[in-house]
Amino acid sequence: MVTYGVAILAGCTLAGAVIGQLLGELLGVDAKVGGVGFAMLLLIVVTDVMRRKGRLPRPSEQGVLFWSA
Repeated sequence: MVTYGVAILAGCTLAGAVIGQLLGELLGVDAKVGGVGFAMLLLIVVTDVMRRKGRLPRPSEQGVLFWSA
């Protein structure tokens, strides 16, 4: 189950990188703009929604917390 938490973190990181790249292209800048920030916000929103719906078991949550320690 810890692996699922790490998978959530990885998915948010990839999504943030894609959003940052797209934003950079829209702004005409040859860089990823705010990708890490978007990934962090996405991780907060996703884990909060999953926790409220009861779909984030404690071991999965520990997988996310492992990398933030």
